[in-house]
Amino acid sequence: MNYTDDEMKLARFFIEREGEGVLAGLKEVDFINVGYLDSLDLVSLAVFIEKEFGPKIDLSDPAIFEKTRTFDSLMRLTKK
Repeated sequence: MNYTDDEMKLARFFIEREGEGVLAGLKEVDFINVGYLDSLDLVSLAVFIEKEFGPKIDLSDPAIFEKTRTFDSLMRLTKK
């Protein structure tokens, strides 16, 4: 699977936790359902996105929380 530079920047978060093999299906999974993210990971992810991309992620907003489930929706959050 091909990744842009920005996508690889976000993918690094998951690679550090799950290993390089995670790249094969990263764009097709629900991170919470497969266990890639738990509550502590979500906080770490929000901090990572703010540090790497700029936007602050408000996990108390249910609509934002829902967007943390998939790679593509997370990428859209990095562009705000």
